[in-house]
Amino acid sequence: MPPFRLHPAAEREAVEAARWIKEDDPYQAALFVEALENAILRARSQHELYRCFDGVFRKVQVGKFSYALVFRVKGGEIQILAVMHLHREPGYWKERITS
Repeated sequence: MPPFRLHPAAEREAVEAARWIKEDDPYQAALFVEALENAILRARSQHELYRCFDGVFRKVQVGKFSYALVFRVKGGEIQILAVMHLHREPGYWKERITS
């Protein structure tokens, strides 16, 4: 299974999403964190199952939540560029491609 790396902004997004969900329901926040961990595992172990878009990028949904991981495979690792909300600004993360 290839290693993975979270872009620092993606890590902040994950923390902010969990915090926002926790304000409404701490139990759902725990489920979100678990779903996020499972999504990372799926991206690492089955990345080829997720369809490419914009060339080399793929996304995997975070459980039942309205979030997805945007990732690419580069240099033998899974690079997670965003933990994006599926109903807001879909391409905002593209500025992270070079970093």
